[in-house]
Amino acid sequence: MFAERGSWVIFASIFVALFIVAIPVPVSWRGFVPDWSLLVLFYWVLALPGRVGVLLACVVGVLTDLLDGSPVGATAVGSVLAVLVILVSYQRIRQFDGLKQSLVMGLLISLVHLIEQRLETFLGWQHVGTDFLLPAATSLLFWVPVRNCLRSLRRYYEVQ
Repeated sequence: MFAERGSWVIFASIFVALFIVAIPVPVSWRGFVPDWSLLVLFYWVLALPGRVGVLLACVVGVLTDLLDGSPVGATAVGSVLAVLVILVSYQRIRQFDGLKQSLVMGLLISLVHLIEQRLETFLGWQHVGTDFLLPAATSLLFWVPVRNCLRSLRRYYEVQ
């Protein structure tokens, strides 16, 4: 029972991030919207690697695909690979300061979007340019505020 403490906070924060993803945004702004679901997922994997892992990454990726209208599973594959990278090196990433963590998260979100774009190209969707990487750049800027907000929630509700 003690190991289950605060699970609702994890799921509620992921639900809020998915809700934010579902908010309609003008097409001209889409490149500047951070990838909230991945930021929240990456925080929980980094903070609680024993509780949040590959299965939740797959579920969040599929739900993000359903909300975005992209082929189901494209984001899931990328998010699973990014979560595996975090799980392998979470002790090292935790030791980084905010700037280095932001850069790592930006690179991981770029990896997710690159894999998603390659899978969509394989399925016949046409992509021109590197505009699909813009959300990674804005996510990089929002990593520290998201991390600090979720850290304070984790400490307040004693999520372990």
